[in-house]
Amino acid sequence: MINVLIQEKNKDAEILKNPEDIVSYIDKKDVLVWVDIQKPTQKDMQLLEKHFTFHPLAIEDCMTSIQRPKIDRYDNYLFIVLHAATLGTHKDKATSLELDSFVGRNYVVTVHLKTIPSVSSTWERCIKNSGIMTRGAAYLFYFLADALVDNYFPILEKLDKEIQKAEDAIFKNADTFALNRIFDLKENVLILRRILGPQRETMNFISRGGYDPIIPGDLSIYFRDVSDLLARINDNLDTYRDMLASALDGYMSATSNKLNEIMKVLTIICTIMMPLTLITGIYGMNFRFMPEVQWRYGYFVVISVMALIAAGMLLFFKNKKWL
Repeated sequence: MINVLIQEKNKDAEILKNPEDIVSYIDKKDVLVWVDIQKPTQKDMQLLEKHFTFHPLAIEDCMTSIQRPKIDRYDNYLFIVLHAATLGTHKDKATSLELDSFVGRNYVVTVHLKTIPSVSSTWERCIKNSGIMTRGAAYLFYFLADALVDNYFPILEKLDKEIQKAEDAIFKNADTFALNRIFDLKENVLILRRILGPQRETMNFISRGGYDPIIPGDLSIYFRDVSDLLARINDNLDTYRDMLASALDGYMSATSNKLNEIMKVLTIICTIMMPLTLITGIYGMNFRFMPEVQWRYGYFVVISVMALIAAGMLLFFKNKKWL
């Protein structure tokens, strides 16, 4: 599906009804064109290749969702791959949403296989506020990248709350569910760090300049701000990783302590049973001539002695604070 937004000088942003009409706007210097393609088809990409003369390799990259964040420079445009992030419905698993962007002097083309909330919100804001697009293609791309990065913060906030819950659950009841939750959260942090590392590097490249005239040098400070946000997010993820590692250590300690308590109780029971087993073993022998075998009160005396031994050992263990 292709959506085209046209921003002409001294006019409000206008949605182009027929995408084929973009050919009459591409070469106009006082017009900014934003082409957004969701779930691209071969026909959509042929339109881009025909009217924008994008390189076939860049077109091919847009049809897959396995590209890492990067920036490629071509003669008249930049091809930039960024990633948004979202938490899925299944176990709140983090997933990345790839956004492929072509940035020229008077156009921005965005291609994505799935709906990206940041792109949709930026599109709506451009329609309501024409001042965004009047500042040029580079500024529009900055605005889009900034919205993309801002979308990470609600995810981080939710991760932080989930980590706190996982830590509390460990100290209340260190069960398998708590352990699985820790591993799920560690996986989410790992996915986000894998996305943010190269994305931060890409923003650093842009913020250093050297992409004139497509991205003017005076906009470098804006991209530096995006890079700083990514650095902040990355620092938070490092903190979460350490917190989860500590939570995992806490789980192992709690499990070990619980096992030690169980083993201590079982050991005490076995220790008490040892002398009792010895006595019953002696009187369970099948010798014919045993002094107490014919005694009328022998059974009751032996049972009483066994009870006294068990009680005495329990008092001894309690006095030693082993119980």
